[in-house]
Amino acid sequence: MSALATGTLPAELTSFVGRREDLRRAKNLLASVRLLTLTGMGGVGKTRFARRLASEVRGTFPDGVWLVELADLRQGSLLAQTIGGALGIRDESSDPIGTLADHLQERRLLLLLDNCEHLTESCAMLIGNLLQSAPTLKIVATSRHVLGVEGEQVFSVAALTHESADEGPSEAMELFEQRAAAASPTFRITKDNQAVVAEICRALEGVPLAVELAAANARTFEPSEILERLQDDEVLTAGEWTRPLRHRTMHAAVEWSYRLCTPQEQQTWQQLSVFAGGFTAASAESVCSTTDPDSTVIGALMGLVDKSIIIRISGTHGAPARYRMLEPVRQYAADRLTESSNAHQVRRRHRDYFLELARRGVTDYCSRRDVEWFATTRQEQANIREALEFSLTDLHNPEVAAEMATALRSFWQQSGSILEGYRWLRRALTTTNKPTQRRAAALVAAAILGFLLEDSEEAHQLLREHLDLTATRGWDAFGAVARFASAFGAFADGDLGKAFEEAEKSVELGLGYESPGVVADAMSVSALYAFLIEHRQAEELATRFAEYTESHGSHLLKAVALYLLGAVRWRKGDTASATALMQDAIRLYRLFEHPAVVAVCIEGLAWCAADSEPVRAAALLGAANAIWKYSQMRLTQRAVHGVGGAIEVRLRQQLGDLGFEQAVARGGALDFEQAVALALGSTTGSNPKPGDAAGPAGLTRRERQIAALVAEGLTNKEIAAKLVISPRTAEAHVEHIFAKLGFRSRAQIVRWFSTHE
Repeated sequence: MSALATGTLPAELTSFVGRREDLRRAKNLLASVRLLTLTGMGGVGKTRFARRLASEVRGTFPDGVWLVELADLRQGSLLAQTIGGALGIRDESSDPIGTLADHLQERRLLLLLDNCEHLTESCAMLIGNLLQSAPTLKIVATSRHVLGVEGEQVFSVAALTHESADEGPSEAMELFEQRAAAASPTFRITKDNQAVVAEICRALEGVPLAVELAAANARTFEPSEILERLQDDEVLTAGEWTRPLRHRTMHAAVEWSYRLCTPQEQQTWQQLSVFAGGFTAASAESVCSTTDPDSTVIGALMGLVDKSIIIRISGTHGAPARYRMLEPVRQYAADRLTESSNAHQVRRRHRDYFLELARRGVTDYCSRRDVEWFATTRQEQANIREALEFSLTDLHNPEVAAEMATALRSFWQQSGSILEGYRWLRRALTTTNKPTQRRAAALVAAAILGFLLEDSEEAHQLLREHLDLTATRGWDAFGAVARFASAFGAFADGDLGKAFEEAEKSVELGLGYESPGVVADAMSVSALYAFLIEHRQAEELATRFAEYTESHGSHLLKAVALYLLGAVRWRKGDTASATALMQDAIRLYRLFEHPAVVAVCIEGLAWCAADSEPVRAAALLGAANAIWKYSQMRLTQRAVHGVGGAIEVRLRQQLGDLGFEQAVARGGALDFEQAVALALGSTTGSNPKPGDAAGPAGLTRRERQIAALVAEGLTNKEIAAKLVISPRTAEAHVEHIFAKLGFRSRAQIVRWFSTHE
């Protein structure tokens, strides 16, 4: 599955001030080196400089410029998956480093890795591997520290010029004026305030974040008042005299904003620093606390938004708004929280909040709430990782990590994160050896994921320990999930008959204990194995599964059931019914971001088209194989390919080897959206999805919706958060809008939208 060639570099929504000579030098360096590391203190503008640099050289990279934001990533072991996800690999590789290297090997692209300093060792090792295996790859990294990679070219990003030349404003003054005008639209630098603004910028030594923080207060203070507070010795001093001057003034700028807050706002600011990847008002209320009975967390949050400390991202379609902090501002608060006496309690409340979200999976997985739970859990993955990391070090409650990772088993299994979930469970099992029910649950959950990854030897060992523990303790409630795991184990060992029997026993036991999620999972594998062994009750079992998911209102599991029922109908020769069922399954799967399960349906549709449309069938096989390439669902893949192999032989006979390979190659070159369009009936794989009626200029309903958000001034990342889609998908929609309208800038979309909508 090919990635979008345009990359993921977002459009600039505010003007870029100054630094023309630095940009020229950086471009010249990038032309002759493969790794350019932009270094500098926090707040000096490394990220903005890197994005501007990437934007100006974008045309020299035919495979695009790809931005990967690492500020919210704390686990170096997930670095390759994170980069892969940004590139469209969708974080499903069981060998993430190897898969990433293969993906990049023949591509000429620029990778922009932003905020590497907290993952220096992991970044250095991975970058070294990628540069060796991908000869046409170039990387721009931003970091407060040198990475230490062979061939690295370091470029120090300096502050803006803050001394005026020829009586004109300095770069820092220009930035101050623009950002102050954003806070107070009537603000301008005049003869009356020019000297004061120049003094402010000199005091802040041109550090962009410091200048922006100061300028944001133009809505409250006059420049002379801002200057007066900056010149307060107590405010300007960071406390550590060994700290470089720029660090002291930067610290002072954030410190000043901190001092302008009320005590409750200060406390809330500190506590909000425990979040990674943003938060909602509800999560803030649950995690943060107040000491003043007359104050509220929501009131403090509103105050922090008003003071530009917190950034608000509007929700859509009923989704709550999200909030975030710039990383230097968050880090300042995190340092203060660490020094406080209640840091552990705040982190525990953060962990407990996301533990409850994880626990919802037990009830929401097989219910009409599944779409919302999966979307929320995916959106909160950075926070979940933070909570798991904390739990692994929480000596007071060492088993909470195991409980949380276990509760997320259905998410790991159905979201393309099997390998990550398996690793969390294995780590959690090392924190305690106590023979508890939490450990028993974690053992069997880890065994299930291990079987899916075809780590069969380790999975069998985990399952044996689970069975020994539950038998010794007499914990019968685990019977259904244990049988479910045993079904996977039997299939991994090649005994399909036993696998089917174990799955049926799991269904029976699960119904007795009223465990809808386990029952549905067991019904799914029972129907699958019945199909594979051509059991006489295969259609009856698939229908039973479909009716069960329908009765519980499930979307995801209903999609699985529709696919399985379609597979049975295909085997009976009813290709029309099979095609309709599998296409309906794809439409349901589109509510979730897990391409591997869509690949199952695409391959099934290839079976259905093999006799009537062999060229299209071969293309569908190629599209499915391209998606499977990055999948962790090895056991499922093996099961489906057992049938698909015979289809491939038949298609080769019909088309000839060359014709077959050419059709497969065309399908493999499609991106995910095009592959889905082909599966849903388009012969080119580029038509809009059914139901997306074209509007003005041929825009689909979704594209018109995104054009409206662009017109409101939202970035691609903010659009993604608002519509609960991935940033890559939002970027793709914007690029499609550009192509259909013949535009090159977001400003053109704004003008077009104002006259056509």
